[in-house]
Amino acid sequence: MIGVVGGTGNTGRTVVAALQAKGADFRCLVRDPAAAAEKLGSDVELVQADVADAATIEAGLAGCDKLFLLTGHSPVMEAQQIDAIEAAKRAGVSHVVKLSGGDAIVQEVTDAKIGHAHWKVEEMLKTSGVEWTILRPAFFMQNFLNMADMVKGMGKVMMPMAADTPISMIDVRDTGDVAAAVLTGDGHNGKTYFLGSAVSTPSDFTAALSSELGSDVAFVEVPMEGAVGAMKERGMPDWLVDHQSTLMGIVGAGKAAGTTDYIEQIAGHPARTLAGFAKDNAGAFKA
Repeated sequence: MIGVVGGTGNTGRTVVAALQAKGADFRCLVRDPAAAAEKLGSDVELVQADVADAATIEAGLAGCDKLFLLTGHSPVMEAQQIDAIEAAKRAGVSHVVKLSGGDAIVQEVTDAKIGHAHWKVEEMLKTSGVEWTILRPAFFMQNFLNMADMVKGMGKVMMPMAADTPISMIDVRDTGDVAAAVLTGDGHNGKTYFLGSAVSTPSDFTAALSSELGSDVAFVEVPMEGAVGAMKERGMPDWLVDHQSTLMGIVGAGKAAGTTDYIEQIAGHPARTLAGFAKDNAGAFKA
């Protein structure tokens, strides 16, 4: 039995879908079962549990031998994930698959506080006494969906980086496919997989989207100060503004351009392309 923590978010839902496609035996530990059922469907086993209460995680994992662990970015992410790993061990879980951050931010010494928190959780997991696998996904193409209103209203994508910045971009669905393959397969203990793909640029995305929409979508580089101001105007908390701006600075410096072939090796299919993402999601950008 596989326990899934974080199954209702954008990434978690792809893991759930991939596990369903494999016919895997799993359950999702969720804070609000009624809300989770609306997102995941009535055919997914749901157990009430909250990462803020380790006892509920331990109880929810009873009978599980594997755990997929994903929690939202927050100032308490590190403590919650460590507590969840300890709870999983008490429940008898023998293998934890952790969804982490990308190689560019998950480091011992980094300006990215969330990346450092991921690194500390990874180090704890490696010495926890359970088998482990760590997945480090590259920049998600789905991040561009946050700019849908911008495209619909102004015909632009604005980011604090150059149009030709090299970025390893992956579709979040590939992360779900890899996670499901690891959770249902063998030979992944003690492995850290950076899920990178072909290097693309922001202008590659606007070109692909322009082709799908039949109208020009421009890319506009904006100063980091402007991006930070816009985030603050939207009421984002300071820690999240810091995380997003630090991440964009790292990506903008060209430090997120690593590639691997782990998606194809593990999931068994080629990584989804930026053109495919634009085609599949064009409707979200149409006014």
